[in-house]
Amino acid sequence: MKQLNLDSFILQESDPEISHYKILSGLSVYRNELSKNRLYPSLQELVHLSSQLQDILYKRDNFSILLSKQKSSINFKEENLILSIPGQTVEYNDCVYDLIEWSLPLIKSLIEEAYVIYDFVAENISIIEVGVSPAFKDEGFLMLPDVKNEILQVHRYRSIIYSTQSSPYHSLRTSFLENHKLSDLSNSLELLKHNLLIKYDERPNLATFVCRVDIDVPFDETIFLIAKRKLLNLLIK
Repeated sequence: MKQLNLDSFILQESDPEISHYKILSGLSVYRNELSKNRLYPSLQELVHLSSQLQDILYKRDNFSILLSKQKSSINFKEENLILSIPGQTVEYNDCVYDLIEWSLPLIKSLIEEAYVIYDFVAENISIIEVGVSPAFKDEGFLMLPDVKNEILQVHRYRSIIYSTQSSPYHSLRTSFLENHKLSDLSNSLELLKHNLLIKYDERPNLATFVCRVDIDVPFDETIFLIAKRKLLNLLIK
């Protein structure tokens, strides 16, 4: 999607009003997505952009402005944020800060709106385990209903721990396996789990979860990613 990025703020137009207009135009696209309950990738992009802009303001007194003809870039080396702006004046750089300070409240307002939608959807999604619960749950099957297309998607999931200098963090990887028509699911989910084990795994039991959705919101942009997050939170408890 990427309606806005750092260049939207650093590479300003000669007329400041044009820069303001372009940012408002980009934010309107995100707002339109949220009005349709489409959270992703809008939420991720807005949070990332907000973090970058806040970091620029936070380090305003510590970073250097390089006057060069290179394309704008960011370098976090040695904890100093360096903006490389094509040979501009101090006044120009002040305009960059002014634009960021003007934009941040608008961006944060959209982020708050997105989280309200996120929380509402999350409250109406439940993750339920199917069949006998195995001791090992870091790998298994995840079933998700796509009501609009009248199908039940089946994915293989795997929970992974990444080690960082600060602390480890968890991630959930998924890969699509197959679809089933919701109208054809006359058999129980336990039987579907049994068939999945025969088809995709040699183990007698594998953790299997089904997502229950009580509201009508977009599947790809909202339900799928929130369901994955809820499953991950369940696994790491």
